[in-house]
Amino acid sequence: MRRYLPVCAFIAIAAICGLWILFYVSYSTDGLPLGWDTPYYIWRIHSATASGISAFVVSARYYDFLYPAIGSLIALAGLDPFSTELTIPLFLWIVGMLTIVAIVRREISDAKASLIALGAGSTWFGLFRLSSDLNANLLGLVLMLGGTWVFLQTQTEARPRQLAFKASALGGIIILSSLSHIETTIFISATWVLALILSRWRSLVSVQRFAIILATISLSLLPGAFIFWVQQQWVAGLLQGRLPSISAMSPLAWLLYLGPVGLACLITTAVILYSKQLHISSRIAALTFSWLFISLTIGLAQYLDHSITPFSERAVVLTPTPFLAAIIIPRLGNFKVTSQLKGVALISLVMVGGSTLYYADIGHQFYNSFISDSASSSLHYLQSSGVVDLKRSIFIVSDPPDERGIGEHNSLWVGAYLGDHYTYLGRIDFLMAGLETPFTDDQSAQISRFFISGLPIDQVRNMTIVFIADFNYPNPRPSFYNTFLHLLGKNVYEINQTAWNPNQVIIPAFSSVLSSSGGWYWTAQPWARSGSSLQLNSTHPNQIATVSEAFAAPQNANYSVTLRIWDGAPSNPISIMLDGKNVDQLTTNGTYAAVNETVFNGYLTNGVHTLTLSVDDQPSVPQYVSLDYISIEQ
Repeated sequence: MRRYLPVCAFIAIAAICGLWILFYVSYSTDGLPLGWDTPYYIWRIHSATASGISAFVVSARYYDFLYPAIGSLIALAGLDPFSTELTIPLFLWIVGMLTIVAIVRREISDAKASLIALGAGSTWFGLFRLSSDLNANLLGLVLMLGGTWVFLQTQTEARPRQLAFKASALGGIIILSSLSHIETTIFISATWVLALILSRWRSLVSVQRFAIILATISLSLLPGAFIFWVQQQWVAGLLQGRLPSISAMSPLAWLLYLGPVGLACLITTAVILYSKQLHISSRIAALTFSWLFISLTIGLAQYLDHSITPFSERAVVLTPTPFLAAIIIPRLGNFKVTSQLKGVALISLVMVGGSTLYYADIGHQFYNSFISDSASSSLHYLQSSGVVDLKRSIFIVSDPPDERGIGEHNSLWVGAYLGDHYTYLGRIDFLMAGLETPFTDDQSAQISRFFISGLPIDQVRNMTIVFIADFNYPNPRPSFYNTFLHLLGKNVYEINQTAWNPNQVIIPAFSSVLSSSGGWYWTAQPWARSGSSLQLNSTHPNQIATVSEAFAAPQNANYSVTLRIWDGAPSNPISIMLDGKNVDQLTTNGTYAAVNETVFNGYLTNGVHTLTLSVDDQPSVPQYVSLDYISIEQ
């Protein structure tokens, strides 16, 4: 043991560091840290450093603030937020792995189990995934792994003073972890409670210790749970009292999140349990199988309620592979190699090597800067030039139809480079009208309302609106945008509010779809002034095809709404509806030219209105529409 464990530990740590370096060299943009959510933490570290930790904690509503607060202290000591975010996750990954080994070594007292825990722990998908960009989750997990060591120790402590000390330490860790990531803390605490109940049922813990530990967990978790409840109420309030609905995981995602070691351990566990060769006769076994049960139960619950999909995904990611491996693999007595310490050390190294190759193959999905060179150059220009005043500027970002969430991500990169700022998610015409851009998907709607809640929307005309080309859609932008965009430098523009004409707003149709049914698509067209047109082309229609686009009426007035379309071959008639009422019907005449068709003239109230095109489905006539833009003229 003295020989194998240090050697395997050195190899495991080298593998972790090697992966980290490989990902950084391969995927970093301009030397930036890796991971999708990484700019969020850099920005929050900036905020905590600039405003002070106490003011930052209040602004964060006391929710998950510990990681940025620690990062700000490191930044004040001389390490900039970008470097802090680059190094701390790697350190936490290694600490988490060593903590797992310490737990197994203390609880099982078997050299083979410790070696297996080292091999499985160093390449656990949970540590791999969380260290990429979910850094608050990672800190919470590492703290709760330390708490797991204390939790298991407390169940065996007979001396009153030591029991009181360890129970207090357990409560302190729960509170500290709650300040880092309350969801992870609740999840691990739930596994402790279930394990405690199971241990009591198996007479592995006395009634007195059971009551003391259960009370400690419950009371320590209460403040964080209350903060979490308040946070969820606030999040639900952005969507009229409900959480956003997100697509559930595919079966392939389960395989990805379990990883090769996790999948093998899960299958082996099922076989051993089915053959009744495994009995829960230790506290760590009770913990492991309680943890496994909760991971799988929460993971499957997403198929009943899509609003909990993010929590379900994290539960699957945290399937307790290292503990399962440490318990299950040494029990495979039919394999001679598992009965020898040298053989188990070899198994451990095979797990490290195999998982390292697996992670190297999938690393680009999680370990990437997720920002283009030109976008990084634009932000660096703003950072170094100081051409905009953040207190008097609004950054406008877009969510393309196939990249929901990219607008929020880009706003976070603005925060990482520049600090606290205002952001508007949506279209320029809605922002200039002082209105929120409507969205039909929950994710974009939630983020848009979050940005709006902190934005002085009534002061838009007195602020600088910053337009970064890489952060907005469509890209390339339509040529008519050049009439009101003023270049500052490095693909950064300011919207010239003097040149903006609120009395005639042109909306690119293909990039402004609110909802649709049927075979609509967009394609580049030389005649389209938007660059691309929104098209429908079905020679054998079997359903009515509809597409809706929203536009803003800045004030109560008379407006005309005009469509620029391609007059192609005769096809099914196109019914035009405004706010659900039929206002016109168009037919194509086959002139094969771009024409302007005014579909509405009349009075509109200030606010958001919806224009819908509905194409009939007579099977003898094709469905055809090619729409360039919509012009709203007062």
